[in-house]
Amino acid sequence: MNQIYLVCTRSAISASALTYIINQSPQFYNVVHNNLWLDEAGSKFTNATVIEDWWNIPNSFARMYNHDVRNNETMRLSTLQNLCNSWDTLSTGKDIALFTHATNTQDIMNWRDEWDLPVKVVTTIMGNNCYNYMDLFLKREYSDEMNKFVSLTDTWKYVQSQFSSNDVTWAKHADFVVEMHNWLGDPLDTYVSLGIPSNQNMNTWVAEYKMKNNHEEWDINRAGIADKLKTLSYIYQQYHNTFNTDPGKKLFSLAILNSVRFNNEDITDVQQVIDKTQKIIKNQLTIS
Repeated sequence: MNQIYLVCTRSAISASALTYIINQSPQFYNVVHNNLWLDEAGSKFTNATVIEDWWNIPNSFARMYNHDVRNNETMRLSTLQNLCNSWDTLSTGKDIALFTHATNTQDIMNWRDEWDLPVKVVTTIMGNNCYNYMDLFLKREYSDEMNKFVSLTDTWKYVQSQFSSNDVTWAKHADFVVEMHNWLGDPLDTYVSLGIPSNQNMNTWVAEYKMKNNHEEWDINRAGIADKLKTLSYIYQQYHNTFNTDPGKKLFSLAILNSVRFNNEDITDVQQVIDKTQKIIKNQLTIS
């Protein structure tokens, strides 16, 4: 029986692109049934170009893999069984990756083992090298359909909690844990992580995906929200292990914020931010 790879993920970290990349493996079903690209309006950070998650879903299977299954944070055993039975009935001879917001991954894996279901669980984390994709994150998190942008401070507190708490939670129960950089940096890393045949052309596709979303590499000389968030994320991810407690990490994150948020012209090098942060916390930062 062919496998269903459930890509269980939070919002706004380009995981639909990950699902697309997995489905481009020769082992997976990638017949086009619907348009691939969708536009998501954004007033604050311009429009985002996103993936239509039903691009390779046959109409008969769409009755089972519907919007409720995709968006519900709790997947039921009956849903999992119906997905497996329905996919097997199609006799495609291929595996398929499905995007879902299900958070009960431990339940899913337990049911898979108890009922011998052909399911693999893939979870996503932002990961250590996600800083360069913060502009993509902003477009999705603060699109017109999602949340209202308040301030850099508000966003940074949210992102820091993603690093310190949510990444840990998402990595607890999974067959495979994939970081943003694994699919937005070099997608071949994703194929290696999952142990599936690769599509050697996906670097070209990822470059096009980022171009469609006006992605720009991190430039500390720019004073916009996206580059400030990239600076904050980079420094935090490099040095947070200097601090052994959650309160210590939070104070460190606030110290970086204080070093970055009001500087619109005088920051030209990341070491300047590190030096300012060290003065605030009165502690030398060392990369762990």
